[in-house]
Amino acid sequence: MQRFLRPLVPLVLAPLILTACASSRPAAATVDGQSITDTQLSQDMVFFRFLSDLSQQSCGGPPVQGESAEASCARFTLGNLIQEDLVKGYAQSHHLSVPEATVTNALTQLESTVGGAKQLDSQLKAAGMTRADLTALARRLLLFDQVQKSVAAQRVSQQQLRQVYLQQITSFTQLDVRHILVKTEAQAQRIERQVNAKNFGDLAKKYSTDTQSAANGGDLGTIAWSTFTQSYDADFVRATLKLKPGQISPPVRTQFGWHIIQLVSRKVQPFNAVEDQLRQSLGSQAFASWLQQRLADADISVNPKYGRLDRNSGEVVPVRTTATGSEAPTSPAPAASATP
Repeated sequence: MQRFLRPLVPLVLAPLILTACASSRPAAATVDGQSITDTQLSQDMVFFRFLSDLSQQSCGGPPVQGESAEASCARFTLGNLIQEDLVKGYAQSHHLSVPEATVTNALTQLESTVGGAKQLDSQLKAAGMTRADLTALARRLLLFDQVQKSVAAQRVSQQQLRQVYLQQITSFTQLDVRHILVKTEAQAQRIERQVNAKNFGDLAKKYSTDTQSAANGGDLGTIAWSTFTQSYDADFVRATLKLKPGQISPPVRTQFGWHIIQLVSRKVQPFNAVEDQLRQSLGSQAFASWLQQRLADADISVNPKYGRLDRNSGEVVPVRTTATGSEAPTSPAPAASATP
């Protein structure tokens, strides 16, 4: 019996040796004492490549000069894992979790996006992932989103939303404008003497040299305020904005000729219609500010072979050489190894 014992010893000790080897290697990063290992990074690179492929983008974007696509993906993934660790701390302290129904709904939507369950399973297999991997990844991403919403809710008040709405009121304003364009001031004056709201369209069809709008009674259509002020002749814009809805201007000269302008309507979206849009915008800013503060306060170190942490953006960026200031190539993602 004893002769069988010796060959078994290496097999029994092998897992212990591998564990010791893994624990002796520097972590890819540490966040407040918690390690992100090379193994964890390698596994998550598979997930982030899958997500990048779904959006038809490269993992981590275009590599910097002298860097491999693998290294770029590793930096991108590591930056996300660091941010995720900070978010998980918030989720735990605020008792946040993702309901199973939310995860299921997200996966159902993903299936419909890619063309069905079979197509999704095929893409998962090609990426080296399982449904269980995808479910776990979806739960992580949804938790990140839930923390983002929670932080936003705490930091963005109703009063702030209304204040920003008033400050950006023109962003929610649309103008309906029509005009008659002629070559001479005399002709414009003759039209001015007879034009009114009822016959404006007929006169535009008869006299306007802007044939495209003339066919529609001079109507330029409904135009967003920003588009109108940025895309139309400055003199035309100034004259139009002086009008009240329904009013018709005296002859206005621009580089194109002489105009008779009518401001048909000025429509402003009510606060209730844009509240969610504003909340999302301000919420994203509030979360970015919170995350930047956490990045500044947390004890974070990154293994230089992957790059360095930019605490403003939360990204892991390539290490610059002190000699030239150029980007130094970072190491590719670690491969699993049995060698200590």
